[in-house]
Amino acid sequence: MSVLDFTFPTQEQRTALKQGKLKATEIDTKISPEVITGKVPLPISNYNPSDEERMVRSMIIRHFTFGDLNMRKPRREFNDLPLLTRCQIDRMSFNSYQPNDGDPLEGNESMAWKSNAMRPITRNKVISIAAHATTRLVFPKIFAFNDQSDEQHEAAQVMEDLMEWTGDQSEYTKTALYATINALIEPASIVYTDYSEVFRQVKTEKVNGKWNIEEVLDENLSGFKDHIVPCDELYIENAYEHDIQKQGWLIWRRVSNYSLMETKYKHFKNFEYVKPGVQIIYDDANRLFYEVYDSTMRQQMCEEVIYWNKTNDLKIIMVNGVMLTDYDNPNPRLDKQYPFSKFGYELIDGGRFFYYKSLAFKMGQDAKVVNTLYQMIIDGTYLKLFPPMVNIGSDTIGSDVLIPGAITTLSQGSDMKPLTTANDVGAGMNALLEVDKSINETSMDTWMSGAGVRRQTAYAMSIIQQNANTLLGLFINMISSFVKDFGKLRMSDIIQHLTIVDVMKIEGDGELVFKSFLLPNKQSDGK
Repeated sequence: MSVLDFTFPTQEQRTALKQGKLKATEIDTKISPEVITGKVPLPISNYNPSDEERMVRSMIIRHFTFGDLNMRKPRREFNDLPLLTRCQIDRMSFNSYQPNDGDPLEGNESMAWKSNAMRPITRNKVISIAAHATTRLVFPKIFAFNDQSDEQHEAAQVMEDLMEWTGDQSEYTKTALYATINALIEPASIVYTDYSEVFRQVKTEKVNGKWNIEEVLDENLSGFKDHIVPCDELYIENAYEHDIQKQGWLIWRRVSNYSLMETKYKHFKNFEYVKPGVQIIYDDANRLFYEVYDSTMRQQMCEEVIYWNKTNDLKIIMVNGVMLTDYDNPNPRLDKQYPFSKFGYELIDGGRFFYYKSLAFKMGQDAKVVNTLYQMIIDGTYLKLFPPMVNIGSDTIGSDVLIPGAITTLSQGSDMKPLTTANDVGAGMNALLEVDKSINETSMDTWMSGAGVRRQTAYAMSIIQQNANTLLGLFINMISSFVKDFGKLRMSDIIQHLTIVDVMKIEGDGELVFKSFLLPNKQSDGK
């Protein structure tokens, strides 16, 4: 099929398309000649936003470009690696990644005998520290005061009960555990928390051969929800602004199934223009939108982009390049905060850098040395136990004669002697122990993780416990700051979305509930 097989819109038709007076399906054309990839023209999309929507959409794409540059720019804080590469390396370290599962290459007999074994050092340390850090669940503590700065214990207790109830609804225990493990692996552990209401259609009963369809609240997607956001999904404005709430804008980009996008966003009028696997692009030359298959996504997938901007008070949702919300849609939160909180393992650059130094990053070099020595010690042991042999004399002696109890006749003067190899397994073991000590100083003593039993005096045990508490103290403080930020966001959601009836069901009847929960100037849409 060539370009000549199509008819193209006239200038009058293009003007009508821009003004929304005409749809692409109403004219005798399917293809525009202006946007051509090679010789394959692109179909025109029926999506035709207003000028205000185009401006906001253009701003989002421009900010998206800046955020992508932030992710791909090599940084000295990451050992001259970009964020994307740093994330991949640390994740592979945690997963004890080995290409081809560590098996030798086929046909390479001279190297196939060497060991490719790896010790899961990083993984063991991460799991050990996460287990110690989450021994007791850290939950937000509420303090309430009245206008005269008098502490209100009863009101604080009610809010704590509501926090605990919403924590059960959003599976806060699991979120806190996953977030802690994520902080030890990734440059930052980012948690998204928000309240949502999603409806889906269900069949209730059959009447006259047809099912009655009703919309019900989807319990799996509605209510108080928390999500762990990978670092490579959240695009930020400034990598050197540590406080996430001080970022000018944030973009959360992820790829999901079309069925999930349809369930969440089908009530938006523009969702009819969303097609799975197809991106909507804009051509400045003729001010038209075109449909392009995205080669980076499978055909049943969609790209979901949520954009927040504090300066303009915006929250815009886009799916496959189609803006679903209004161009001036405000942040629905009453506190106007970003629904994200973050923390990490150790600070970088005195707390000026947005990201942190993960435990996987910190242990990376020691883990490489340990795995190299580990393989060399195993190889040296092989050579000591079964050394290579040297054939002396005129007879050809194959390796098949090295069988216990086998009898081989040799000519006079023929012999086999082991080849002396210059290796010292003991030196390798000593070096390995020294590196293990360095790793324990970096993270936690192996004995404290329960990996081995060692006879210790009471004094030595107390010193080890004290050192472990000191080392974990900084990380616990990081977790505490996260819990504090998370608690502020959750408390705002409770005030905004829970009604008095909901609170009565949770707390039970009582005059105290009404006095402590009703707050002035905290109403929205009748709630």
